Amino acid sequence: MSGTVKATFDKKDFLDDLGSLLAIKSTKDAAAAKEGAPFGPGPLEALEKMLELGKRDGFRTKNLQGYAGFIEYGPEDAEDYIAVLGHVDVVPATGKWAHDPFSGYVENGTLYARGAIDDKGPTMAAYYALKSLRDSGLPIKNRIRLVIGTDEESGCACMVKYNELEPMSLFGFAPDAEFPLIFAEKGRIHIRIDLAAKEEAAPVHLSAFYSGERVNMVPDYAYAVLTGAEAEKWLAAAQNYLKEKQIAFSVETQANGLKLTVKGKSAHGSEPANGVNAAFLLAGALADLPFSHSERAFIAFLAETLSGDFAGKRLGIAFRDDISGELTVNAGLVRYNQAGGGTISLDIRCPIKAPLDQIAGTLTASVEKLGLSVGELGTEKPLYVDPKHRGVQILKQVYEDHTGEKNVKLLTSGGGTYAQYLDAGVAFGACMPNYPYTGHQVDEHVRVDDLLLAAAIYADAMYELGNLDK
Repeated sequence: MSGTVKATFDKKDFLDDLGSLLAIKSTKDAAAAKEGAPFGPGPLEALEKMLELGKRDGFRTKNLQGYAGFIEYGPEDAEDYIAVLGHVDVVPATGKWAHDPFSGYVENGTLYARGAIDDKGPTMAAYYALKSLRDSGLPIKNRIRLVIGTDEESGCACMVKYNELEPMSLFGFAPDAEFPLIFAEKGRIHIRIDLAAKEEAAPVHLSAFYSGERVNMVPDYAYAVLTGAEAEKWLAAAQNYLKEKQIAFSVETQANGLKLTVKGKSAHGSEPANGVNAAFLLAGALADLPFSHSERAFIAFLAETLSGDFAGKRLGIAFRDDISGELTVNAGLVRYNQAGGGTISLDIRCPIKAPLDQIAGTLTASVEKLGLSVGELGTEKPLYVDPKHRGVQILKQVYEDHTGEKNVKLLTSGGGTYAQYLDAGVAFGACMPNYPYTGHQVDEHVRVDDLLLAAAIYADAMYELGNLDK
């Protein structure tokens, strides 16, 4: 099976096309959304770039109202198609990068950029795989459709719209995770926890607290603004705490108060223990300050209930199973202002066997017991595809043939991919085993040769799946 489809592209051409895609700052901008650009101008520009490449190379293409699009090859009258689901939106490039995060910088064979591995690099690998399949002339009976999404990082409304407008695929995969293959993805609970503002006297006030840009990222910075008659005194106490803990911080005097900023370390929200949540660091420094009752409740929830407890034990929602391991909790967005109150948004990844409704109920009760309230609550079911499924076995075999590995262990993941929007589909690469997955991190990167190998694997996978029977 290995090498059935020969690579027909030049490495420089691949990097040039990928570089043009990486240069687009395709983060969601809800404030600039409009008809035809439902997630703002950046994601639309990236979608149009991919469709432009498809037209350039003679494929069938379609823009689905700016939500998504596809590039298609194979018999136009074929009843079924195989979906390859990539996305071109990215999370914000926060933190201090060694190079411009949108430059597509290559050093010692490694490509650095926001989107290098999540998910522009793998999406381009899948596109070049489609080109190789087309150029091979090998016969397929199913259409192969490279679906381009634009809202994967912020809710996947693009895939909801796609499924409204297009028929379901026979099978598919998302090149948006790790090899060899992920057949099960945890379910999710999204919750926004609210605290109402109250006018209460105190020697120092929490005028503002801000941390995080996306709920599925570990926040790498946080700041608080202190006001009140004793603000300077208690700011000094917070600084002493940070010095003792050797936590990097900065202080700035502003017209509206004293601003204290701390730095953490970003990571993917599905693996919160791999990062350093800056909101927790800052809350720890503020935990003993004599704020008002409501302000203390907000800080205490961060510092005492959430901090360091990535399994949700203090919330009473800890759960694990033998398929996908432990439940995880990420506090991705924290907002507070003295006039409007506060919100804390959690991204909770739940094991395959977890009773989502029961956990959500326990979570709500725990939050309310602490004097806060639930503003929003939503659940997403987990993904599970039988490892014996013919499509899964094809992908496993293709991977083994290309790498020389035998009897590889298939994976489960806390991350969620577009595969969850298929009746039958899995996540398939492109991050290679024994290499760090750096999506959502500062200096996100991937080895160029790994992307080229992924393209070769995807080409053969497309050919084999292109002849998959119902």
